[in-house]
Amino acid sequence: MIRNGKDISSGTVVSTQVCIIGSGPAGVTAAWWLQKQGIKVTLIEGSRDYGQYWKASWPDKVLLYNGVADGLFATNEPEFLILPYDGHLSPAWERERVFGGTSAHWGGQSRPLDPISFKKRPGFPGWPINRGDLDPFYAEAAKFCLLHGDNFGAEYWAGVFNDKAPDSAKVPHLEGFDAEMYQFIGQSYLNFATRTFDGITIGQSPVDVILNASLLDIDHSRGFVGGLSVASMDGQSPPKKATEFTVKADVYVLACGAVANARQLLLSDAGNEHDQVGRYFMCHPLSTSPVVTIEQDYLSPAESNLMNGGNGWTDANGVRVTGRFSPNAEQQEKLGIGSCWFWAGGGQYYFEMAPNPDSRVRLADTLDPVFGQRQTWITWELTPLDQKTYEQTTQLFNTAVTSLGGGVSFDSWESVKSQLVDNGHHIGTTRMSSKPEEGVVDANLKVHSFHNLYVAGSSVFPTTGISNPTFTIITLSIRLAEYLGRTLSS
Repeated sequence: MIRNGKDISSGTVVSTQVCIIGSGPAGVTAAWWLQKQGIKVTLIEGSRDYGQYWKASWPDKVLLYNGVADGLFATNEPEFLILPYDGHLSPAWERERVFGGTSAHWGGQSRPLDPISFKKRPGFPGWPINRGDLDPFYAEAAKFCLLHGDNFGAEYWAGVFNDKAPDSAKVPHLEGFDAEMYQFIGQSYLNFATRTFDGITIGQSPVDVILNASLLDIDHSRGFVGGLSVASMDGQSPPKKATEFTVKADVYVLACGAVANARQLLLSDAGNEHDQVGRYFMCHPLSTSPVVTIEQDYLSPAESNLMNGGNGWTDANGVRVTGRFSPNAEQQEKLGIGSCWFWAGGGQYYFEMAPNPDSRVRLADTLDPVFGQRQTWITWELTPLDQKTYEQTTQLFNTAVTSLGGGVSFDSWESVKSQLVDNGHHIGTTRMSSKPEEGVVDANLKVHSFHNLYVAGSSVFPTTGISNPTFTIITLSIRLAEYLGRTLSS
C-alpha cells in the first residue's frame, strides 16, 4: 500500500511494529524481509510522488539537501550535496530524494567485500564481524538480486565462458593481484521502488509505504525512541510544510544514506555521546579521466576475454560480468595500504579510502527553507595513507605488468588528487564497532546507547573495502531483518 503523507491529518499517530526511514536498497530490503516474517512495517520516504520521472525531484533536493561541502569537495565536486556535478562522468548523481533512493540510477555492480576488508590493519579499524558471518546472507542477497548464483571466483567464470566457447577464457595471473569478478544486476531489477519481489512491488506488499513523509525529529528518552515527528509538503513549487504527524513503533530503522543518517541523528541529538556520529565519512575516490595507460599488452586474448566478461555475455535475467585487478590481501598487509581497482586495459583509478575522523558530516548554521532545520555541513578529507595506497599499488601494478612483457605508465598523485570525485558511494558516519567509544552502532546495527533504534546502509561500514557497497548494504539489511524478526517474535 502506498499513500501520501499530506493526506494524513496533523496530530495523527501512525502505529506499527517497525518503522523504516528511507526507501533505498537498505530500507526496501529490510521492509520486504520483515513483512515476509509477518511483521507489521511502515516505511516512510521524504520525497513527494514524482511518478517515474525522478529528475523532477531535483528542485526539492536543492531546498532540502543543500548546505556546505568543503575540504576536497570545495575544489573537486562543489555541488556534491544537491545536484549532478556536470564535470563528472556522465554525470555523477550523488544523492536522490526520490522513492527508491539512489537505486533509481545505480549500475547494479555487485560483489561481496573481500575477507581482508573486515580485518584490522594499520590505518583500518576492522569490523566487529567477519566475512564468514555474512556469507549466508550474501548467498540470500544473490538470490534476492537475481544474480547468476553467488560464485564470484575467476576460475568459475572462466568455466562459464569456456562452456559457451571452449578455450575462450583463461584466468590471468598477475603477481601480487587477484582477478576479481563483478556481477551486474539486470537493468529491470535495479530500482527497488519499482522492481518486483516474488511478483509484486514493495508498494503492493503489506508494507505501509508513506511517501512525502519527511523525518523531522527522533523523540527519545533514556535509550528508547518514543516516536518520530514526521511532516509532509504541499503541492506547490517551492513547497511548504502541509501536515505534521507522529509515527510510533516498537523498533525504528534509519536507512537514509550515510549523509542523511548522520544529519538525522545530529538533528535529534541521538547516539552521539562519544562524538562519533558523522565522523569517518568515506567513499571510493575515482579519477575523472584516465590516469593508468597500458603502453604494451600483457594479457592473452583468452585472459582479456575473461576480464571483459565474455565480450558481452549475459544470462536470462540480464546479468553480465566483468573483471578487475586488485592487490591481494598479502600485499595489502605487507605494504600497509588499502585496496584499489585496475581495469585490465588501464583507465581511471578507483581506491579504498582510509578512515579519517576529520572527514565528516556536521550541522551547518543555515536552515532549510521548507522545514527550518539546520542544513548539512560535509567535509571530505584524504590522508597520507591514501597517497601511499596510490603510489604503492601503481608501483606493484607496474612491476607485475612489466614481468609479463607489458608496459604501463601513471599520472602523479598530485594530478590524480586534483580530479578525484566521490563516485556516489557514501560510506561511514555511523560506523559499526564493538565499543561505543569507537563507533555508533553495534554488530547488530543497533545504536549503542539505544534499545530500539537501528541504522542500515553503508553508513555502518567501518571500512569501504573495494567492492561497490550496495550488494553488502542489501546483505546487511537481510541480516538485520532476520535479527529483528527473531527479536520481535520472542
